[in-house]
Amino acid sequence: MIGWMQKHKKYLVITIWVSTIAFVGAGFVGWGAYSFSSNANAVAIVGKTKIPLQKMQYEYNRLYGIYNQLVGGTLDQEQAEQMGIKEQALNNLIAQTLMLNYAYDLGLRVSQEEIVNEISTMQPFLNQGQFDEKIYKQILQENQLRPKDFEENIKESLLLQKLGKLLDLPLTNLEIDLLKNAYFIEDLTHIKILNKDDISFNPTQEAIQKYWQENQDIYQTERGYEIQSIVVLPDEIPLDEENLKKHYEDFKNQFLDANGQLIPYDKAKEKVIESYKNAQAEKQALKDYIALRRGENPKALSQKILESDEQYGMDFINALSQAKEEETLKPIKTQAGFITAKIIKIIPSQPKTYEEAKADATRDYIELEKMKKLEENAKAQIKDFKNNEGVNLGYVSRDTQATIQGLTREESADFIRQLFSQKESLGYIILANKAILYKISYQRLKKSDIIAKNLDFLIQNGTQIKTRLTEQSFLDYLTSFYLIEKKL
Repeated sequence: MIGWMQKHKKYLVITIWVSTIAFVGAGFVGWGAYSFSSNANAVAIVGKTKIPLQKMQYEYNRLYGIYNQLVGGTLDQEQAEQMGIKEQALNNLIAQTLMLNYAYDLGLRVSQEEIVNEISTMQPFLNQGQFDEKIYKQILQENQLRPKDFEENIKESLLLQKLGKLLDLPLTNLEIDLLKNAYFIEDLTHIKILNKDDISFNPTQEAIQKYWQENQDIYQTERGYEIQSIVVLPDEIPLDEENLKKHYEDFKNQFLDANGQLIPYDKAKEKVIESYKNAQAEKQALKDYIALRRGENPKALSQKILESDEQYGMDFINALSQAKEEETLKPIKTQAGFITAKIIKIIPSQPKTYEEAKADATRDYIELEKMKKLEENAKAQIKDFKNNEGVNLGYVSRDTQATIQGLTREESADFIRQLFSQKESLGYIILANKAILYKISYQRLKKSDIIAKNLDFLIQNGTQIKTRLTEQSFLDYLTSFYLIEKKL
C-alpha cells in the first residue's frame, strides 16, 4: 500500500486547504505527532510571509491522518519518513502561502463579518442547529488552538476561496468541440489480422546458443529450501461428544447467526466439528513447533521445497522466503493441514548452464524472431493495404466493446484502445501474438442524442483537468515571482 501511495502521491495532495480547518472538520483526531526542530520560529519564508512551526505541525498531522486511514491505521513514524510526509506538508504550505501572497497583492480581503458567518455555520460548533460559543471555545481549548489562530486560518481559507473563483475558468467553445472530437468520434475502419502462429521459424543451434549467451542472466535456477517439516491434519483429530460440547460452550461467539443470535448446538454441530478439529490441530502443531525448534521431534520429515511448489500454498512459501537458516516457522494453516518447518538450508538461485536453459532459451528465441518477422510483414503489407482486402468493422468508437472476429475480447479491447491513440489513418498495431493492419477511411461524430446525453459529464471532467493544469501553471508562475526560503 505504501508503494501505491508513493506512486500516486500527487492525487493525495490538497494544495488549496487550510490544515487547521481540515483538522477540526475531521473531528479533532490527533495523528502522528512529530517533533520539528528549527532554530528559527518559522519553517519557511515565502515573499515576506513566514510559515510558523505550529502551522507545519497541523498540516503534518492532517496528512498523517489521511495516509494512516488508507493503510488501516498501521502507519508509523518510520514509514511516514520514507513517504516524505514532512516534505509534502511543507510544500503544501508553501503553495498555500504563495497563493495568499498573490491574493493580498491583488487587493483581495476578507471582512470580520465573513469570518464570523463562516465559523457560526461549522457543524462542530453547533448546538441544536445554533452556534454555541461555549462549545466553540471548549473544542479549541481541547485541541490546543487559540481562537485568534483559528480565526486567522478561517480568514486565509476564505481568501483562497475568493482567489479560486478567479482561477475557475470554464471551457471555451473550441475546447468543448475538441473534447467532442476526442471522445465522440467514430472511425470507419477496415482491418487485416496477421497471426504470429502462421509464421514458421527454425533456428540453428549456433543462433540459440548465441541468444542464450547474450541473455543468460535471465535464466536462473529456482530458489529452494531444505527443510524439516511436520504436518498436522485436522481430519485426523479424534472426535468426542463431550469435548465438542465444551468447545461449543467455550467459543459461542463463533456460532452466531446473521442476527447475532446463538445457533443451537444440534444445528451448529458441523461448524463446531470443523472449528474443534482446526483448534486441536493447531494446538498439536504448536507442540510440534516447540519440539522441532529444540531439535527434539523425530516425526519431522526432511524435504526440499522450491518456490514454485504449490503443495502448501503461497502463505507458506512467503514465510520461507523471509526466514533465515536454522529458523523454525510457527504453524501455518494450508490446504494440506497445519505445517511447521525448520529451515536447514537455503538454496539460492544461480545461473543455469546452457544445457539447463536450452529449452527455455529456444522457446524465447523463436518467439522473439517470430515477433520480428510479424512486424516486418506488417510493414511490408501496409503499403498496399486496401479496404477490399480487409474486414469492414464499420464505425468504431472509443467505447466500442464488441469482440472483433479473429481476436479475443481482450485483444479487441486492446486494439481499439491503441487505435484511438494513433495519429495516422493508415498503419498497423502490434498485439501480443498478432499484428493488425488498419485503414480509417472516414470519420464522423456520434449521433447528437448520444453526445447530448454524455456532454455534461465530459465537460465536468474537462473542466477539472483544465483547473488542475491552470493551478499548476499558476503555482509555477508564483514560484518564480516570490522568493522562497526554506528553514526546515
